[in-house]
Amino acid sequence: MKDTQVAAFAAALLGASTASHHWTTSADNTTDVNNFVTSPASHFTSYPDLPRPGYDRSNDPDLLPDVETPFVIDLNPLVAKAGGCNGFAQYCNKRVDQVLWIGAHNSLTDVGLAVQRNQFVNGPRLMDAGVRYFDIDSCAFDEKGKRVAPYVCHGQVKLLAQWYQSTETGLTLIRDWLVANPREVVFLNFGDVNDFTAVNAKKEATSTVQLRDEIASVVRSVFQDMAVLRNDPWDAQIKAGNATLQQLIDANRRVVVSIGKASDPSPTYWGQDDRVCNDVWYDDSLQADWINNNYKWTPVLDFVETRMRQPCAAQPGVLNKLEFVFHTALGGTIDSHHVGDTLSTYMEALKTDNDASPSIRRSPYFPFNLVLTDHSDKWRELYPQWHNNHLTFLGH
Repeated sequence: MKDTQVAAFAAALLGASTASHHWTTSADNTTDVNNFVTSPASHFTSYPDLPRPGYDRSNDPDLLPDVETPFVIDLNPLVAKAGGCNGFAQYCNKRVDQVLWIGAHNSLTDVGLAVQRNQFVNGPRLMDAGVRYFDIDSCAFDEKGKRVAPYVCHGQVKLLAQWYQSTETGLTLIRDWLVANPREVVFLNFGDVNDFTAVNAKKEATSTVQLRDEIASVVRSVFQDMAVLRNDPWDAQIKAGNATLQQLIDANRRVVVSIGKASDPSPTYWGQDDRVCNDVWYDDSLQADWINNNYKWTPVLDFVETRMRQPCAAQPGVLNKLEFVFHTALGGTIDSHHVGDTLSTYMEALKTDNDASPSIRRSPYFPFNLVLTDHSDKWRELYPQWHNNHLTFLGH
């Protein structure tokens, strides 16, 4: 999009603050603050996406009211087509880079003591909603002289870090779902790796070979031969963009794994940067516009255009990521209807823009083929239409 288009799009959003979708809340968003202590706020200015000690979501001044929606416990899963791959028969003969992937940011964060959650349901419930890409943060720490690793967490500084569950526990639920649904392929991306037994001069956890190897070991233990790690069968074809979903399903190599952010020389695993364009997200706080009952989206759209869309259009990876996740100045996760409505509008504008270039044939959401969100099950009604638009393009 050009600058004028971005400005016009942002202005249009302000006139569309009333939700056009009926977003369903699938879990209680309340959190527990018992694991926090007080500390000077100046310690935490370098970590804008983490809540401060004592954070109370109900008193966050930058969280706009959400639209009242029914509290739903059991949602019907995304209905897969008979003989389909990831729910759709048309995906079966498509390479992994041709598929549209729905992703969950900071997955497996639905349990544990935390004042911040990015997802509110477990892995199987996310997959029922259409998620096939899991972004998972991992930590290691000492407890009474015993190393605990890997553990699902969020944060580099121990005082602010959010603690959720054993990585093995969360992954086991995903494995059981995959066993029951043998025509599904997923990505597991362990991007943020924070070892609290190896901190730097700023007391920040660092990514260690030991923890990355421990993640790889747990993945192999849980998924056995379903996992595709570096140098496994089908790894080279996936890396080259040649493997189709049907081939991976036939071989039962259905869990594609990346560990760590940077490209990694390890013979055991690839890093996120080896597969995904690119490792950026909107790390400024999203500002509320109370007059228009919306958020100030113009800087977000500028960022998406210059830091996500343009770089991935120029140098695409196997996966090209639109990361649509936001937080308040106090570190609270923003997951009200404003996010879903804006994402829906942006995707439609992107499709319109790509459709307007008939001389250059582009997929409807080019360059993106991975959409990463918080509270990913909440936006489930968007996903079928995105897939249908994408598959219509592939069918031509």
